[in-house]
Amino acid sequence: MTGTLLDRLLDRRRAFAAVLAVLAGLLALSAGGGEGVEQALRGVRDRIRAHPASGQVAIVEIDSRSLREFATWPWPRHYHGALVDRLREAGVHSIGFDVDFSSSSNPADDAAFAAALARDQDGVMLAALRQQVAADSDEMVENVPIPALHDHAFLAAVNVIPDPDGQVRQMPLGLVIAGVPRPSLAALTAERDAASDGSFAIDYSIDPETIPRFSFVDVVTGRTPAAALRNKRIIVGATAVEIGDRYAVPGHGVIPGVVIQALGAETLLAGPPPAAASGVWPLLLAFATICATMWGDRRKLRAALFACGTAAVLALPLLGEQYWGLTLPLVPALAALVSFSVLALALHAGWRVRQRALVDSDTRLPNGRALALAADGTTPIVIARIERFAAIAAGIGPAATVNLIHRVADRLGFGHDRIIYRVDEAHLAWIEPADGAATLEQRIEGLAALMRTPIDCGRPIDVTLAFGIADPVAAGARQQIADAELAAERAARRGARWERFTGGDETDWHLSLLAELDLALAAERRTGQIWNAYQPKLDIASGRIVGAEALVRWNHPQRGAIPPDGFIPIVEAQGRARDLTLHVLRRALEDAAGWRAQGLTLGVAVNISATLLLDPAFAMVIEEEIAAARLPSDCVTLEVTESAAMKDSDAAVAALNSWRALGVQVSIDDYGTGQSSLAYLQTLPATELKIDKSFVTDLADNQRNAIMVRSTIALAHELGMKVVAEGIEDGECLARLAEMGCDTGQGWHIGKPMPAADFVALVEGERRAAA
Repeated sequence: MTGTLLDRLLDRRRAFAAVLAVLAGLLALSAGGGEGVEQALRGVRDRIRAHPASGQVAIVEIDSRSLREFATWPWPRHYHGALVDRLREAGVHSIGFDVDFSSSSNPADDAAFAAALARDQDGVMLAALRQQVAADSDEMVENVPIPALHDHAFLAAVNVIPDPDGQVRQMPLGLVIAGVPRPSLAALTAERDAASDGSFAIDYSIDPETIPRFSFVDVVTGRTPAAALRNKRIIVGATAVEIGDRYAVPGHGVIPGVVIQALGAETLLAGPPPAAASGVWPLLLAFATICATMWGDRRKLRAALFACGTAAVLALPLLGEQYWGLTLPLVPALAALVSFSVLALALHAGWRVRQRALVDSDTRLPNGRALALAADGTTPIVIARIERFAAIAAGIGPAATVNLIHRVADRLGFGHDRIIYRVDEAHLAWIEPADGAATLEQRIEGLAALMRTPIDCGRPIDVTLAFGIADPVAAGARQQIADAELAAERAARRGARWERFTGGDETDWHLSLLAELDLALAAERRTGQIWNAYQPKLDIASGRIVGAEALVRWNHPQRGAIPPDGFIPIVEAQGRARDLTLHVLRRALEDAAGWRAQGLTLGVAVNISATLLLDPAFAMVIEEEIAAARLPSDCVTLEVTESAAMKDSDAAVAALNSWRALGVQVSIDDYGTGQSSLAYLQTLPATELKIDKSFVTDLADNQRNAIMVRSTIALAHELGMKVVAEGIEDGECLARLAEMGCDTGQGWHIGKPMPAADFVALVEGERRAAA
């Protein structure tokens, strides 16, 4: 397939997206990072796995009620001794304090607490910690219980270390404090082996609200039943807001430090903390998902495969943490999946835009751009030109025209596995197979014979095709298509069924036409190559000539008289209509001003190219030209075709309003050849409606056209517009139009297009005869 790099990229969009997604995943895997995303996903998984605490760990809380009842803080340490005795009497499993006893208090109280510790044969865990001297200092201080206490207890590290964002997610298994490795309080409470340099992730899927809590004062005073305490692993610590010691944690807001210690112990009691595994495994699953999505046949299937694969990737860490004791990072896998989905969607959107650009908007057949992309540069292209297409479309309407195009395409493809393209309104095309050259001409004759049968589009329509064949050229597929179109046009002019493109003089002439036209316009005053012919316009009621339509003519020094349809379409297609239109307008205004100076008050009409209708600066140019000619603006009529006025209705109304603001008359030319209605024309600031000659010429013999013309005249008058009928070729037609009340007539019966001097002579002769 030929085409641009972008076209090839869009054709292989899923493969391209997959390759970039793999690279994104590998890059994320090697670079690391994405901690914020991982933590957010861990929070989601914790909410999914949410469950109550085991109940083995309980908190004896130094709460606000205890502070009120004991009245002072710090409490006399004999209260802590009393607590130890009460807990042992209740048969608790273990006792740990998250309370700082690193400074001495009243000696008697210290001795009472030490005696209680000594009486506890299982050993009590007391807090040891390392902390900064101040928030802005790197100097560390180590706090351990006073000797009188730690001689009878185990020391446990109680450090709670927040992450840089202030959230507590990890807890140390142990720390070196005062030169000795100390297990953490959570590890000792859970009776787990602990290294002094390790840490573990706290399981926040455990609901901290479900950890049993007992008020310090209730336990000491015996108000807490012993049965409620039996076999509990007790951690004693502050929960009162007045004391502080509170930290932010994921999913549960701000909670006391002692609750974090209890959650750490619950985490270790549930089994070994999940070990950090490589992100390769989720990434491989993401790659498998992308591959499955790439090769899915249908869009819904691909979406389902991608959704299922993504769900599996997201579920993998959940399963790992729940059943396998593994924590699997997801960021590399998500980087691959997100990259693939974003790229695939963006490229698919680009592909959809290109597909719309490759399809004819009316018939949904592939268009000329699609043909250019599909052509491989090795086989011929055949163009089928529908003769009299504009007349057929005007006669049967847009819906039937679409039906007709499809019927013609069906016949062209009959018996062959070929794609039919609609290159433009009147041209269909196909690419010849590599082995079809020997029978091509015979098959074209067969297609021409097949088209002899009328096509039923609500009524039988005779369709004649002219075929053009073009072989591959070095300039590419677009040039090959243009060559085939030109060959079809030549065949139609010669009355032949088909023609093979051979290049030659006519092609060279089209290449140099614009340059030669520019020279002719520049030298017009001297050579007169480009000149205005004037076709008289007759006021039907009075029988007097009231004006003329200016029609451009070109007398080429070598080629002779070139008909307007031999150069105007090319000029418009190349966006060069402005200079030619202004030339015709200037000469028409000069001639009309000259007629007025001779005492002939005549109007002049000028055709405005459809390409200039939406040019906002053109109205200013018209105003300048009328002012320069010193001619009343109301004797100037600007004609624009019906189809041009319909192309962009809002912009057309704005442009025509700007013309009317200058005082000129506005005429809708070729009425009946488009698909507008008089109701639509009512929205246009037009003063005149010009009925196309295809409805006027055979008016006397064609009842259908007569009805259309009569109703158009009546309705146009109701809308305040005058009506001009063009194509009057005999007196009977003129008489019928007079009966219908038509305002103005134009056609060869009234006068052929003629030089300005001949037109003036015609008008003066008419005036003398009338006098």
